[in-house]
Amino acid sequence: MKIFNKYILVGLVALASISCTDDFDKMNTNPNSPSADNPATEAVLASSMRKAFHEDRFEFWRGVVLHAERFAGHVDGGYKGGWWAPGDSYNYHEGWTAAAWDSYNSSSFVNGYGGALFANTNVLLNYYEQNPEAPYAKEFTGICHVLRSFQFLKITDLFGDTPYSEHGNIDIPTPKFDAQKAIYDDIEAKLKMVVEENFADDVTIGTMSKYDLVYKGNVSKWRKFANSLRLRMALRRSNVDSEGAKAILADIVKYPLLEGNGDNVMVERTKSSTDLHNQYYGFFKTWPGAMPNGSYSWDGFVMEWGPGPGAFIPAREIVEVMKGSALYAAEVKDGGSASEDINAVSGIYDPRLDKYFMRPKGDGEAEHKGRPARAEFFLKEGVITNIQNDDDEGDVHNYSWMHPSIWYDGGTWNPVSLDYAEVCLALAEAVNRGLVTYGKSDADLLKEGLEASCERWGAEVGSFADDVVSKFNSGDADEKEAIIATERWVSAYTVPHQAYSVLRRTGHPEFAYIDKDRKITGTWVNPDGSTENRTIEKYAQGSTNFQLPQRMRVPESEVAINDNVPAENKDMMNKVWWANY
Repeated sequence: MKIFNKYILVGLVALASISCTDDFDKMNTNPNSPSADNPATEAVLASSMRKAFHEDRFEFWRGVVLHAERFAGHVDGGYKGGWWAPGDSYNYHEGWTAAAWDSYNSSSFVNGYGGALFANTNVLLNYYEQNPEAPYAKEFTGICHVLRSFQFLKITDLFGDTPYSEHGNIDIPTPKFDAQKAIYDDIEAKLKMVVEENFADDVTIGTMSKYDLVYKGNVSKWRKFANSLRLRMALRRSNVDSEGAKAILADIVKYPLLEGNGDNVMVERTKSSTDLHNQYYGFFKTWPGAMPNGSYSWDGFVMEWGPGPGAFIPAREIVEVMKGSALYAAEVKDGGSASEDINAVSGIYDPRLDKYFMRPKGDGEAEHKGRPARAEFFLKEGVITNIQNDDDEGDVHNYSWMHPSIWYDGGTWNPVSLDYAEVCLALAEAVNRGLVTYGKSDADLLKEGLEASCERWGAEVGSFADDVVSKFNSGDADEKEAIIATERWVSAYTVPHQAYSVLRRTGHPEFAYIDKDRKITGTWVNPDGSTENRTIEKYAQGSTNFQLPQRMRVPESEVAINDNVPAENKDMMNKVWWANY
């Protein structure tokens, strides 16, 4: 059995972090010794699902929140006492970048460039290739391919070209970097095979009932997930390879996709203090902050402490888009229009706001407020003032917070990696752009997607979906594309990889995408108390010269030991394949 023992011994370390049931706890404390006769399939897949859909705190912190979610315009830092300055993330940081890279890939000299998920699933793929008559061999093989595909997509969508064909080979410590298009082509082929062959039988794997963190062994739901992941990928591909996307989409719609929120790719949080609360809980709960008024209440939650210095707060971009505010390029970019409203859903209030965020101090009468992403300075009565140091604008309590159900004790929010709303909205875009023929109109799909998202978040949809569809129906082609893209971006809240990818590919919402390059002129107070008139940049320039970063760099620690790192992977402004059109 090739590389079996090497991989499974290093890969099974992840099992120790899972505690789903009493039986599973026993498995963790006294696991059976893995061998070719006992691959421990169920437990291995459980650990892999946890890694794929419920990222470790460090991985989530350094890779997802600090980069993807911040770049997407969904969160920001830069408040008084906080760890993160406005320019952080936009300046290359070796420690944060290396932490994210290593969390996905381990290191070039450990685990054959793979880490637990890839090592474990590689073991199972080899096992079932040699034991095709084992119970549920083809279904277990299919689940392995889906998990690997999902995880590889995270890596390549963040970094671009990445080790793939030589990834996980214990004999190649410095693997080559495969082109992103080649990675997409291979993943599409594997997922197509899984949908058509591995998951063709409508069966439930009984032994997975306690170990399948997503679908409890329901193979039909895994099939829907695999096909829906193909849909996500096909839309990514569509701007740079429209004919390829059309062919793939024509095949996708032959097979089932997620059909409701009951099919969402979701890992339920547990009540354990050490395990699956959710990623935000572990990140925001650390070093809680002071509550000047004793406690805040919101939507049935009473908070005795607030997010600490490592937490992020909602960005102004998503808050104002969802409020339906009129937004102008001139607000963030010199030379931008001060008269053309670039909010595609301007005038429409999104009822998900109160489910995404808590209003400042939990005051139901207060207006939602987000921090301007990347902003360092503002004018306060004509004086150039550092936002982070200001008593009002720098006070975290004066902003909306992430809804407490997501991060506070007793929260009910569960991590979702792909949902029914995304499927509906992706199909709406595909139909609108003429990429596929489908049995529903783009307007109907747009409405269904918004209704599904409101349902998932517990928001009363009211006239919201109808209002968006009405504006959509009255718009021209560009306005229609902007509305769908904006709603895809909004609906991807707490799915940062998706939100960041939608923004990079479509350029919408434009207010979040355009350069943050605006100068302000006012009184500058010098350290000695003297003043002068000065013009200064409002936003942090960063390593990308005020522009939206297009990818994460491969860290210098990897560049130093692997000559295969492409030049494109060394600059945050180089677009990934599917955004380079």
